[in-house]
Amino acid sequence: MSDVFRPKSATELRARFARLRVAGRKLARCPLPDLLGVLERLGQVWQPGTAFHTRAVELLTGPISRPAVERALAGLSLGLNPVAVTAGMRCELGRANLLETWEPSELRTGYVRGFPLGVVAHVLAGNVFLGGAIALGQGLLTRNAVLLKLSQDDGGFTALFAAALCEVDPDGFVAPALEVCRWESRDDSLNDVVRAEADGLIVWGGAAAVAAYPADRCRGRVIHHGPRLGVGLVLAGADLTQVLPALAWDVALWEQRACSSPRMVLVEAPDTDKSFPAAVAQGLANALAAVRRPLPPRPLTLDEKAEVLAVRELAWWTNTARAFTSDGSSDHTVLLADRPPPDMPLGYRTVVVVPVAALDRVPQILEPYRRWLQTAVLAAPPNRWPEAAEVLVEAGLTEVCAAGAAAARFLGLPHEGDFALRRLVRLIGVDLGFGPLVYPERDAACVAAVATGIMTSR
Repeated sequence: MSDVFRPKSATELRARFARLRVAGRKLARCPLPDLLGVLERLGQVWQPGTAFHTRAVELLTGPISRPAVERALAGLSLGLNPVAVTAGMRCELGRANLLETWEPSELRTGYVRGFPLGVVAHVLAGNVFLGGAIALGQGLLTRNAVLLKLSQDDGGFTALFAAALCEVDPDGFVAPALEVCRWESRDDSLNDVVRAEADGLIVWGGAAAVAAYPADRCRGRVIHHGPRLGVGLVLAGADLTQVLPALAWDVALWEQRACSSPRMVLVEAPDTDKSFPAAVAQGLANALAAVRRPLPPRPLTLDEKAEVLAVRELAWWTNTARAFTSDGSSDHTVLLADRPPPDMPLGYRTVVVVPVAALDRVPQILEPYRRWLQTAVLAAPPNRWPEAAEVLVEAGLTEVCAAGAAAARFLGLPHEGDFALRRLVRLIGVDLGFGPLVYPERDAACVAAVATGIMTSR
């Protein structure tokens, strides 16, 4: 279904779950080559010059810069390539055919196969337009039927992506197992249906969205992707001429709406020397001014400009931070502070730079933010990466990337400490029995026949 479904009652929504459950059983039997063929055709319609690509650029440019939109669509098209998809499935699931065949366990004591959860519901956030496409892709690769609940901030791309899927799936392999929905989050009668019907529930968004779907009130497996804080770490010896333009790219690409967007940058420097952190702050402000050319900032409203001015004036009046700006512009602000602020400024290309006397102090400084940490952008000499990565892991970060690559997510790498596809699969084992606790008089011929039957089944 490509149209957005707006349920008028809990009964209507339950009926859609029932339909998805039937479609999901058909999807579970879809051979991998057929699924890969659909995804390959889907990737082709997002290439420049196609109708869907043109429509998406028109739809999204404004809140996001056109170059960012075009690069995101290029990444989407690349990520749907069968070679990339198959490699990612092997990495995340152990083998690409995990959901199609039984295979012997490592010790040859039984067989293992993956099965879909069933119907997986995604409560989407509106911060990055690719969220719905990623959610749908994860569901289809694990043969789960998918229900997407749109954010109120959704700009229309998710429905456009679903329409493209329907167009490239004329045989109905996967499109019937998709439903795109919208309803007011305060309508708890509909939220109750999701809690009661979904075999898997993935919640993307703020604290309120996460709180609405606690695990103890939900029937299926619940995965929360709540609010996150992206940070940067610049170590002594990093080449600032290379690092800072790349770091500015990470800040500007999604206008700090993505979980990976750096908002605070820790800079290694002795307590007595603030010259290096000041150089980082000034250089980052200059780089943010320069990145306006490839990634033009979205125009700010008067209220948003007032927020930017308030952040700068608070720093000046309280003498808690030094503001670095350029050209009198309000589209970016770098604050050099002695310590992290209790309330992190959000958005408008605002970054707080904080000196760190030694690398081993990073976990202590980040402790107040631990529950929100996800991505760290690391700028360091190559020989210091192993040490720095271990410190960031100790602090609670789950993803470490090089400057300029904070948004370069790709299938096959873990997200928030786990592989996304693996969490959407039930691993089932058939135990043929081995060892001293097995009944000593059992029928060995029967066991062998069972093994043969499993290996020849689909």
